[in-house]
Amino acid sequence: MIVTRFAPSPTGLLHIGHVYSLVCSYEFAKENNGKFILRIEDIDFTRCKDLFIEQIIDDINWLKIPFKRTNNQSLRTKQYSKALDYLKDRDLVYACWLTRKEASSTLNAPHNHISQNASLRTNDQELKNRKSLGLTPAWRLNIKNCLKYINLQKEKIYWEDIIQGKNLLNLDQFGDVIIARKDILTSYHLSVTVDDNSDGVTHIIRGNDLESYTNIHRLLQVLLNLRETKWFHHKLVKDTNGNRIAKRSNSKLTIKELRENGYSANEVIKLAKSST
Repeated sequence: MIVTRFAPSPTGLLHIGHVYSLVCSYEFAKENNGKFILRIEDIDFTRCKDLFIEQIIDDINWLKIPFKRTNNQSLRTKQYSKALDYLKDRDLVYACWLTRKEASSTLNAPHNHISQNASLRTNDQELKNRKSLGLTPAWRLNIKNCLKYINLQKEKIYWEDIIQGKNLLNLDQFGDVIIARKDILTSYHLSVTVDDNSDGVTHIIRGNDLESYTNIHRLLQVLLNLRETKWFHHKLVKDTNGNRIAKRSNSKLTIKELRENGYSANEVIKLAKSST
């Protein structure tokens, strides 16, 4: 059975960009007699709020899009720890003791692609001092060791887009990406890959801003012996100025505001589809 999902983070209100992604995933499952699930990605306790979870569910129900609820990420921490330990045991990750100031460590878009040599620049005394203060490290994928690991399988690794076809795994654009943040002991990359496997997701439908990171997610599937999925990266919804609509852009196109301004569910969906 085809299974798709919508997995928002409760760090703000849903906007029409979310609506478009939501509808794409739902309609693909419906057209293929599949299942559509909702997963709340709430592991980042520094930003996620319960009131946004309530509003997300209320908005989706208002749009009249049926879904099957699955566990929130905050209930899956043991799974993430188990996956991280698996990678540690195979020397596919290493501890990075840099502070946030030394190396920005973000959950949703870790653009700080530094190499292992850079992340191990903390000297022994400084490392001892940080440990004595009770500080903990972030964990980074050792891309060099990962490449050795997949090369031992003596076959090329691909990820498949349902429109573009097969794409050869390309890790040249990445350094040693963070796979577990020091404060929550996981990352977007690790948690979403483990979650999709646990939820039986077969097709991941999301914005094309995440397309490059599909290489990391497919790599994690291989390293963790998880089920292979397929992907579809859709265009992003843009405002009248041609800019991508995002939570941090303070857009006036949230579902809540559109509802309050008298839009119907069908009108909101049509607006989302016409804005790509």
